[in-house]
Amino acid sequence: MGDLWISKYKLQTAGALNAQTDRSVYEGVLVREGAGFGCLHSWPELGDPTLEECLVDLAGERGLALVRRTMACVEADGIAREAGRSLFEGLEVPRSHATLPVLNPEILGEAVSRGFDQVKVKAGRDVGGELREVRRMMKEFPGLGWRIDFNERGTLKELLDEFENWSEDEKGGINFLEDPVSYCGGDWAVLGRETGMALANDRHVEEDGGDSEVLIVKPAVNEMLNGERVVVTSYMDHPLGQAFAAWEAARAGVTEVCGLQTHGLFAANGFTAVSYTHLTLPTIYSV
Repeated sequence: MGDLWISKYKLQTAGALNAQTDRSVYEGVLVREGAGFGCLHSWPELGDPTLEECLVDLAGERGLALVRRTMACVEADGIAREAGRSLFEGLEVPRSHATLPVLNPEILGEAVSRGFDQVKVKAGRDVGGELREVRRMMKEFPGLGWRIDFNERGTLKELLDEFENWSEDEKGGINFLEDPVSYCGGDWAVLGRETGMALANDRHVEEDGGDSEVLIVKPAVNEMLNGERVVVTSYMDHPLGQAFAAWEAARAGVTEVCGLQTHGLFAANGFTAVSYTHLTLPTIYSV
């Protein structure tokens, strides 16, 4: 085990990234131990420990899931660096959907022009209005697949009421509904049964006993899971953490379209301006 170092960073976005947060600045740290590097990024809005609590754990017991997964990245990265090879050697990273924090024709058109054929929309502030806007946009962008992430902010009644007016073709354009309602209780199963739509479990993926057609795995938090439909996503964190998620998806042989292209949600920095294979790491400071 080598010395432990960290370097704090901030990611700046133009607006809120989901219905659970209104922040525009997101802080995390890059971690180095020995030859390996990793990213530690907390989302307290989603139930994570604070970044400060994670740093205390990093310097101590390392019992928190976020810290354990950061150190898993550090270990794998260190082994590859010492061997002088790329972690991505011989691997194929899955394609990604475009993650859209806001929904408008200009942003959608840009995503399509960049070659994305599936988009993930962050919803939950006005569920009915957001779904009606998706429905309208589906007509403007036919053939585009949609993934809608509600962060458990929807209710069974409003979702059933809205989808009652959708045709089967329109519902077929939705790839899946992610965390549409609370996973605890019976509403999840009722929604899937009544709408016939695929449900994706993110917030409670490790508790899922086959209730969901799609499992969302975030390597920053979760170890890889097996399943017919596993979708790997980044933690909307630093590009180094994004690269770790891409590596985990690639080495697991995931074939589903994933959510690994999230750096565009933030202002460009020195890491996103160059290829991941040519990252120049910043000065690292001792914890």
